[in-house]
Amino acid sequence: MAESLAHRWGQIIGDVFEVFVRNILADVAKRHDLYLDFKRPRKARGGQGKVTWQDGYGNKHDLDYVLERGGTEDTLGVPDSFWPTAQRARSLAA
Repeated sequence: MAESLAHRWGQIIGDVFEVFVRNILADVAKRHDLYLDFKRPRKARGGQGKVTWQDGYGNKHDLDYVLERGGTEDTLGVPDSFWPTAQRARSLAA
């Protein structure tokens, strides 16, 4: 199967965008005493790498970032805001 260089370039742009947003959200979290959750293994999620939350209708959503009140590495907090930035980054890079 052929590899598209444009696709790879889009992935790089998306990755850089995600790190940029993570740094901004980390500052916001620090200023407002929130916990920033993002894609990586976390004890509170049973070591799972994906950030998944369930809405009031029982639907599960994979997210890039969640700001939580009272969250820690070991405890899930109450979600304050959800940030699904990867979809936006992919659409910008496409």
